[in-house]
Amino acid sequence: MDALKNLYQYIKIYRHELIAGIAALILTDVIGLLPPWLTKLAIDYIGMSGVQSSITPLITYSALIVTAVGLQAVFRYYWRKHLFGISRKVEYDLRNDYFRHLQRLHWGFFQHTKTGDIMSRATNDLQAIREFLGIGSVIIVDAAVIISTCLVLMIVISPSLTLISLLPMIAVSLIVKKFSREIRRRFESVQEKLSELSSMVNESIAGIRVIQAYVQETNELKRFKKINRHLVDKNLELTKMSGLFFPLMVLTTGTAAALLLWIGGREVMGGRLTLGSYVAFNGYLLMLTWPMAAVGFMINLSQRGIASMKRIEDIMKVKPEIYDIFPPLIKGGEGGFKGEIELKSLTFSYTGKENVLSNIALKIPVGSSLALTGAVGSGKSTIVKLMLRIYDAADGAIFVDGGDIKKMPLRLLREIIGYVEQEPFLFSDTIRENIVFGIKNAADDDIENAAAMAGLDRDMEIFPHGLDTVIGERGVTLSGGQKQRVALARAIIKNPKILILDDGFSNLDASTEERVFGNIRNSLRNTTIILISHRISTIKEADMIAVMKDGGVGEVGTHNELISKGGLYQRIYKKQLFSEMEIVEE
Repeated sequence: MDALKNLYQYIKIYRHELIAGIAALILTDVIGLLPPWLTKLAIDYIGMSGVQSSITPLITYSALIVTAVGLQAVFRYYWRKHLFGISRKVEYDLRNDYFRHLQRLHWGFFQHTKTGDIMSRATNDLQAIREFLGIGSVIIVDAAVIISTCLVLMIVISPSLTLISLLPMIAVSLIVKKFSREIRRRFESVQEKLSELSSMVNESIAGIRVIQAYVQETNELKRFKKINRHLVDKNLELTKMSGLFFPLMVLTTGTAAALLLWIGGREVMGGRLTLGSYVAFNGYLLMLTWPMAAVGFMINLSQRGIASMKRIEDIMKVKPEIYDIFPPLIKGGEGGFKGEIELKSLTFSYTGKENVLSNIALKIPVGSSLALTGAVGSGKSTIVKLMLRIYDAADGAIFVDGGDIKKMPLRLLREIIGYVEQEPFLFSDTIRENIVFGIKNAADDDIENAAAMAGLDRDMEIFPHGLDTVIGERGVTLSGGQKQRVALARAIIKNPKILILDDGFSNLDASTEERVFGNIRNSLRNTTIILISHRISTIKEADMIAVMKDGGVGEVGTHNELISKGGLYQRIYKKQLFSEMEIVEE
């Protein structure tokens, strides 16, 4: 019921169109009741008047039937336009809200939810909801209007025939009760398997290079066939249930028609019922066949629609773990940020048990650079994620310009930060569009300057259309180093107050790295830079270096200061230096 209540919130927006559509549908159904009655009058007139009767009444009845059919066509157009149109509009609104909600969810949600499952809900489930609203609303009104009015007219013609004809219909309610729950359960199983298949296909396409490199095409095909077979089996189970459901519904109406032919025919032969009344009664009984059979179809659609709405709600009910605290308390206001960063007793745990970071205290002045290095898992990237509020630290742990970042609007915090990760994501668009992503009305000179600062200027000759070269999905046509430089240009053109480079030079050679980092420091003099890297050659020019160890800061200082201390940093430096010397000798 909760699913229907939430769905109603979308429907009521279009209540005026809904009322107009239902009114048109009711008129269509009511007018549709006239032809059988007019036929009855015409046949009875022929039977009573004989061969010498006037043809004028027959012309009148024929004209009235044609008029009724014409009016039906007009009103049918309007109810289809409104009722089916509403289902499309509700689908549109639901899809927008669903996507909007996804944009607000924290990164951790997407780490634990398969992409294929999310996509399946946005496509297959929303389609099921649309069909439930469109065809379902028509069936509900048809069933209410046609069944009630046909029954009244049938009783007027012959109460006894009506009772006898409807006896088989009692079975309908029992069939509906028996099958509805099972159809819903089996449909939910189908949707779950479809989500699993979508996830597998999405993952295989994204990782096609790895699959081909390790010659795993055959194994992936086997895995696909297995999941696909399960999906087919679940669909067959649903089809068997639906396949049994609808014939049983038709059988009941067929039984009623057979009873009418036998008993009604004898009534006509005995003179207790006119031929016209029998024909009209048969017409109304035939009109009952559609809504009675459609009720079964409606049950099927409703169970699918409710199950799908529930699956959509399962996502919509997920609350973002990272959100704005209102009213936002911002020191300096929008546009007044300088970029000073301070970490105070920063402690953090992903699980709530074991700390990943413990008592981190660092201060990074405006326009200076901090390099973070240390062993894998020492907490370097975690600090960055906390600064971006991908995850939330405790109150009063991270400050920008003296203000707690948890009291800053997320939009403003992330607008002043430029972020480049080791494996940057690029969109299937041109290099230019990837660089200006999130920037409105960027000047060509600014784009070219950002590309040059990132070291892309020397690659322009190999790009067929320069900055307007389409790079394919996820930048598939670019090398790892070119991807990182496009991502660097994207961060640089923002002119951020804070620039975070999380292993952002890992795919660049030493000379390119030195040149690009020099460009950044010279051009973004007022930008505070946080640089994460394992390579001493990358971080040695930083104003301050922090060596992370076991979730804490082991050493802090400049390159020369840390070398002179003879601690962990010196050992890392010597190890890398010896490795480079061995490579040179070889």
